[in-house]
Amino acid sequence: MRLSVHHATRFKFDQPSGHSIHDVRLTPKPATGQRIVSWRIEGPGKRSEWLDGHNNQVTTFSVAQQHDAVEIVVHGVYEYSGADHWLRYAEVPTLPAPFWLRNSPLATPDASFDPLVEGLREGAADPAERVAVLHEVMGRIGKRMTYGTGASTVDTTATEALARGVGVAQDETHIFIACCRHLGVPARYVSGYLRNDDPELHVGRTSHSWAEAWVPGLDWVGFDPANGISPRGDSLRVAVGLDYRDAAPVSGRRIGFGEATMTVDATIKVID
Repeated sequence: MRLSVHHATRFKFDQPSGHSIHDVRLTPKPATGQRIVSWRIEGPGKRSEWLDGHNNQVTTFSVAQQHDAVEIVVHGVYEYSGADHWLRYAEVPTLPAPFWLRNSPLATPDASFDPLVEGLREGAADPAERVAVLHEVMGRIGKRMTYGTGASTVDTTATEALARGVGVAQDETHIFIACCRHLGVPARYVSGYLRNDDPELHVGRTSHSWAEAWVPGLDWVGFDPANGISPRGDSLRVAVGLDYRDAAPVSGRRIGFGEATMTVDATIKVID
């Protein structure tokens, strides 16, 4: 299967800015069986490339002149072959698994998470049972949460989203990660792409997000709580982090006054 990506992020400033910097974490990390056919990231100003502390490839665009808008666009094609099983990566981990037990601002559990993990702690500690236990966690989250836009923002915490009972992929991913940490299972946030031309999938007109949990003997195993599935070959990873803030597709800062608005439009579709 071959898929195309067109992902545009636009910033509009109501007063001109003299300098803005935008960090873009949208360079793919293909799994076994995936192949990047073409990939291009376009943006204004001076461009630099670097690796962050989580080994994500970052493209930084720096605009050092008066401007009132910035547009960053990704054009890409990727494909995968083989059976739809969980994704495996050839990369060597740069951080030890226990690092990913750290609580983070958007994915910290409290007592409200107890019902989601009740009776599962012993199974989660057993590597042979861990995958099945985490699928049970994902199922419990699906019963508590309704997929819906407009109820949350990029700053909504897992606790807030769970209390509301409605959210998008980012929210359900944060809840899943918080549950994993509550169980003592290392887990991390993944941002990436999943086709949004399939009405059966919960994917917005943006990039997608899911989680990975550490399973001894299997390494990182993916879980997509928004869809209740393990990510397949059409799920393309671009960045990882403790939560969304570490793996945000595009983040920025600027010198200037007034407000800034951001709009995102992404189309990921099967082309072959």
